[in-house]
Amino acid sequence: MENNIKYLKSSLNDEIAYCHDDMGSDISIFFFGGYSSDMTGTKATALSKWCLENKYNFTRFDYSGHGRSSGEFEDGGITKWSVEANEIFQNFKNKKNIIIGSSMGGWISLLVAKRNIKTIHGLVGIASAPDFVVGEWNRLSEDQKTKIKKEGKIIINWDDYEDDYVITYKFLEDGMKNMLLKNTIPITCPIRLLHGKLDNVVSTSVSQTIIEKIESKDKDLLIIDDGDHSLSRDSDLNLLFNKIDELI
Repeated sequence: MENNIKYLKSSLNDEIAYCHDDMGSDISIFFFGGYSSDMTGTKATALSKWCLENKYNFTRFDYSGHGRSSGEFEDGGITKWSVEANEIFQNFKNKKNIIIGSSMGGWISLLVAKRNIKTIHGLVGIASAPDFVVGEWNRLSEDQKTKIKKEGKIIINWDDYEDDYVITYKFLEDGMKNMLLKNTIPITCPIRLLHGKLDNVVSTSVSQTIIEKIESKDKDLLIIDDGDHSLSRDSDLNLLFNKIDELI
């Protein structure tokens, strides 16, 4: 992948690292990663291989402050990262565009889809996490809430994450400005959602709410009984590929 990495100068002046495999197809697939992840993860890599085998165009990238992109992680947020995702999409969109969003990427994919109603053919969400800042805030102890307000950030760890990660008060405030689940979601393209029943980070109720709120008439939620938050096992990936096939 190293030789295939290029950079897009965003409108917010960051250098966004991306990989774009152009197979000459009318079908373009995009992957939007999760919070603190990058485009070398298991799902992104597996999707790249699958798209190559099926001769679909495929684009993955790192948000600013992630992976090989420039910028500081703590300066990011849903607004900024959704702008970057949209600019990647605008640069590589095609006749038939499918966006796959994992966790926070599921939130960002919905925001991008709202901006591009007529040009997105389908969405796939993997443990989609729109509005997850509410849950993040509620999971904090009173001491943690006091600390993040005072210091601007804290380091936390939830059950399904191997590593500690930073969350900023700025990120939580910005997320509140991008909430989707309180109202109808004006997206009409087909959507497929995958969610692990054993997910300890994002409740399956979030995906159920997306299905209830989204205007699309062609929508489906698959809850995987033994699945966790990452859904990165071979069996999970095969289910993901099947859902993409349904949209193509």
